[in-house]
Amino acid sequence: MPNVAIVLTDHFPILSLTLVTEPLRVANRELAQTAWHWRILSASGGVVRSSSGIDVPTGHLDEARDDIVLLLSSYTPEGALTKPFLGWLRRRARAGTLMGCVDTGAMIFAEAGLLTQNPAAVHFEALRSYKETYADQMFVDRMFDLSDNRCSSAGGVATFDMTLALITRFSGRELAKRVAEILTYRPTEYDGPQQKMLADTSLVQLDRTLGRAVDLMLANLSDPLSISTLSSQLSVPHWTLERLFKRHLKMTPSAYYRFLRLSQARNLLLNASYRISEVGSQCGFDNPESFARAYKKQFGETASYTKSSASRTLQ
Repeated sequence: MPNVAIVLTDHFPILSLTLVTEPLRVANRELAQTAWHWRILSASGGVVRSSSGIDVPTGHLDEARDDIVLLLSSYTPEGALTKPFLGWLRRRARAGTLMGCVDTGAMIFAEAGLLTQNPAAVHFEALRSYKETYADQMFVDRMFDLSDNRCSSAGGVATFDMTLALITRFSGRELAKRVAEILTYRPTEYDGPQQKMLADTSLVQLDRTLGRAVDLMLANLSDPLSISTLSSQLSVPHWTLERLFKRHLKMTPSAYYRFLRLSQARNLLLNASYRISEVGSQCGFDNPESFARAYKKQFGETASYTKSSASRTLQ
């Protein structure tokens, strides 16, 4: 009967807490016994406020031998980077506990050195920053992951899939399927890159060639391909791409490619510590002035304003 310690940080995602506890509650109901036990903890104990302003009472960390520790974090994860808390995480890992993290919990795990053998799933907006900041730790571009004694979710609804994977491991696949049915959820079967999934689940349904074109664009944001090169790699005439993009996306291939690159730049400005010039270069803009003009035209604000607004969030 698994014992789960759910650990919250300040501004944790309340959705993730629900997507852990509700499936476990339903699993207990279907088993007609309290097979899954959980408690909610935090580094300081007491009331912890979620990112949506909901207060949740928590207990203090202790040295109990839980089977699973799940760290739920979202905004301001740096507030959890204290020596006592990181030390507690390391001790739980050394004791053989299955350690799990959600969203920015991956960054806290990396600070604790817990991702040297198995990876953590990370939201694609933060993936590049984490890989460069923690070069000796392992991150993966997936919605969720369960590998040996590590589990993780990139955040959002993928946390449901992570919980179902845990139920499968400890209580069996049939129970996990039943829990999903009762909660009217279709588990995610996709196991590839998150951005490719977004293209596959929308654009490919419109047109396969269009979806493949966007896949190539997403794979070459920092060193953009020419539209003629795209056409050649896809084995379609240039005019075919023009027609597909204008028909389905209401813009030319070049304009859509620029939109993807600028969107990636915005993600980096909001989630990474790069200088603005570095962000522009990483998104295929060699000229800082052209990047600044294109960014402001696309989003109606300067790149410096976007970067400064990220530091003001939740302060």
